[in-house]
Amino acid sequence: MIYRMMITTAVVGLAGVAVGMMDSTFKHYYKKYADFEDLTNTGIQEVTFVGEVEVVE
Repeated sequence: MIYRMMITTAVVGLAGVAVGMMDSTFKHYYKKYADFEDLTNTGIQEVTFVGEVEVVE
């Protein structure tokens, strides 16, 4: 019983470390190699008003 808890704790801990390393590595290389426009875009897109809006009733 105690061995199962120890193994489960070790597996969950190693999985957490692996996920943290992948996230950190992605952020590091993304900031290093991404274009400037990609770094400044936070998900908000530019909206351009082109013409008049027709209201249909």
